[in-house]
Amino acid sequence: MPIFDQGYQHWDGQLSGQFGRILAIVSRGVQVQIRNRWVRWIMLAALGPAFLLSVFLVIWGLFESKSSLLTPFFGLLKNLPEELQAGPKAFRIAVWTLAVRQFFELQIFFSMMLVLLIGPDLISQDLRFNALPLYLSRPIRRWEYFVGKLGVIAVFLSAVTLLPVLVAFLLGFGFSLDASVIRDTGLLFLGSLAYGVVVVFSAGLLMLAFSSMSRNSRYVGATWLVFWLVSGVSAQVLKETVNRDWCPLASYTRNLLRIRDSLIGAHAAWGQIERLTEAGRDTFDAMASGPFLRGRRGLGPPLPPMSRRAPRPQFQSPIMAAFIPPTFPWWWSASVLCGLAVLSIGVLATRVRGLDRLN
Repeated sequence: MPIFDQGYQHWDGQLSGQFGRILAIVSRGVQVQIRNRWVRWIMLAALGPAFLLSVFLVIWGLFESKSSLLTPFFGLLKNLPEELQAGPKAFRIAVWTLAVRQFFELQIFFSMMLVLLIGPDLISQDLRFNALPLYLSRPIRRWEYFVGKLGVIAVFLSAVTLLPVLVAFLLGFGFSLDASVIRDTGLLFLGSLAYGVVVVFSAGLLMLAFSSMSRNSRYVGATWLVFWLVSGVSAQVLKETVNRDWCPLASYTRNLLRIRDSLIGAHAAWGQIERLTEAGRDTFDAMASGPFLRGRRGLGPPLPPMSRRAPRPQFQSPIMAAFIPPTFPWWWSASVLCGLAVLSIGVLATRVRGLDRLN
């Protein structure tokens, strides 16, 4: 085939910087993934816990200021411990911390589902259609390619973790009508953001490593699903059989949640809640065995009054047991997550090679 023109043609377009290269990969990836109907449904379902967190912080702010807007709920609030009614600001940090903790407990499921839906195609499709030479023939380095792919996961995970926390805290600040709330909950806010970053980098790197190991996206998705579910089941089986402190380390999500508890100070918050009056303990037991939960499968019969049972060091209700933070050291989980991150980076460096080494 003859070549009619070998001359140089000057390009007059505007050159973009290094950030523009990464942004192009991220924007294109987000546009492709948002077309997925299941991704949109998961994003919509994730708004539920975010809405509940915002409503709870707003109600607590109104409760601290004794707002008349809570008049219809005074019948419920009068059953709270007297210590809590007399000085709710003293329990502000503890209550906010436990609310944020349970929000992340619910959002971890939606986060893993989003990674399952979004991540498998990010690198595996490029390997299947041999698109890597097209990427790397342009002024894009390998680490920029990885950061761009990681940015696609980060956008969706941030939308269900970081963004709801930001909105909920802003609403909580606004309805508290007290400038001290920013000072009291500032570290909690920063810890929540830090946990969101940990989830993004840990889950993102791990999924990119899985995606680079196969050209078939279905195999990648199945691998992630097995890793997520089997690790959780293994930790539960070990807990029921071995019952050692290290058993939760077998679960990937339990390791993430252990880092969450350390960053937001969940142990100190739970300790303050445990020091409530005995009337408060009766109230929590009544909530766990109330008309909305009484008779549910697995909860058992309503608990007897405090005067009819022996004292206990902690709540026995399954509902309240979910609030108790784990006791094993946080750096155990940090070591597991760091090990997975290093392994993921090693897999990516091996599977995605430079242009001069592509076959």
